[in-house]
Amino acid sequence: MASKGRATVTTAFRQASAMVMNVSRMWGFDEGDYIPLIRYLQLAPINEDVFKDTIRRGSNQVCVWILSHRKPSAVIKSMKGRCGCSQLALKTRKNETKVCGLWSLPDDVFVDCLAQVSRLDLVALAMVSRRHRFYAVSSRFWAVRYRMGNVDPYLYVFMHMYPDPSPCWFVLHPMQRRLKRVNLNLYPVTGSCFVKTDLGIYTIGGLINGKPTSEVTFLNCIEHTVYRITPMKMARSGASASLIEDGENKKIYVFGGCWDVADSSNWVEVYDIETGTWELLSVSTPKMPLKIKESMVMDEKHVYAVDEDGEIFVFSTSESTFCAEGERETNPDDRNDWRLFDQTFFCRGIGGRILWRLPREFGWKEVKGLEELQQQHIIKLCAFSVQRMAIFWEAQGPDQILELWYAEITLKMTRRKEGEEEEEVWEVWGNIEWSGAVLSDSSYTGLNLLFADSLYV
Repeated sequence: MASKGRATVTTAFRQASAMVMNVSRMWGFDEGDYIPLIRYLQLAPINEDVFKDTIRRGSNQVCVWILSHRKPSAVIKSMKGRCGCSQLALKTRKNETKVCGLWSLPDDVFVDCLAQVSRLDLVALAMVSRRHRFYAVSSRFWAVRYRMGNVDPYLYVFMHMYPDPSPCWFVLHPMQRRLKRVNLNLYPVTGSCFVKTDLGIYTIGGLINGKPTSEVTFLNCIEHTVYRITPMKMARSGASASLIEDGENKKIYVFGGCWDVADSSNWVEVYDIETGTWELLSVSTPKMPLKIKESMVMDEKHVYAVDEDGEIFVFSTSESTFCAEGERETNPDDRNDWRLFDQTFFCRGIGGRILWRLPREFGWKEVKGLEELQQQHIIKLCAFSVQRMAIFWEAQGPDQILELWYAEITLKMTRRKEGEEEEEVWEVWGNIEWSGAVLSDSSYTGLNLLFADSLYV
């Protein structure tokens, strides 16, 4: 097809996406985000052998092939005005034979095709097609997407916006760069700990009516639904939790949070994701009760932890022991949101500073190149992707409107020689790739950002 024809098809796609008005708000996406490709594909039959061959070349080639094997006029003429999403349909003309495009393909080919569509398009497809909706939430389908590497980071935030009575989940819109509320029914809870997995986020324990709870919920980030799962054996608040993956075996370890009833037999509780069961784990620890302030998974057998007094421990899942490292973290209250990036510790310091250190060193250094952030009140540090760190800070917009700002930062470790002996000194430099206000609303008087992290979905 000539470039002019492709441009016409692109225009048709834009017109089609503009027609999508009533998309589901629970996904946090708006009209105009979607290009409902399936309606275009349904206008003509697809040669299975050609399409299979095209799939092997990658998703970009698939799009090119689609554009070069369709007549844009049929799409353009079939679009009439703007309508609700449930009414979006491209009708064939009377003298045309009604065909089914992707529907005619075998299931395995159909899944391979669908797995190469972006998540934004999947949302639109799931709303207009029951078959697409069935596949879009199936574990098999997402296993195919992961195998293809066709997943992107989506940042989820759990935040209490005052005067709202309860916290709420938000997702960062990938195109608009705005936080969109995920409309879910949640019970009010503070003091929870969070664990992310491949497909969702566990919210564990917390306070309900001022008392610790054993309740556990799971936010499915594919369906955007919340499920209550088997509660813990102990009520906990202010606990710390870590996901340990040993091959196919995935378990969540929850430390502490059971207050004055804590002892060596109930202080640690383990959730087996595959069986959906909890069990108490008897542990050996130098002191009890031990409240973990920060914890990070080092590998499939060990968790690095710092308690509220700054004492450093390493928990061994194979031996069920907490071993003191003999070192103490100075000013633990000034070191928050510890993260492990490329075998290097990072944390949020005071005065808008981002700090780093190597696991076997105990002196923190400042990440260079981010001096402009020292004027901000940074409230959360997390990972956006394997290449980028994310930070949030509060600000006052025009007319004293509360704003939440966000930045994505890339990190680079360098070394230089210093002194007469030319001793090698390591430095970490940060570069702000993007920053801006992701939430601003005059109806809110304050906020408490409880959790933020990204999932590849």
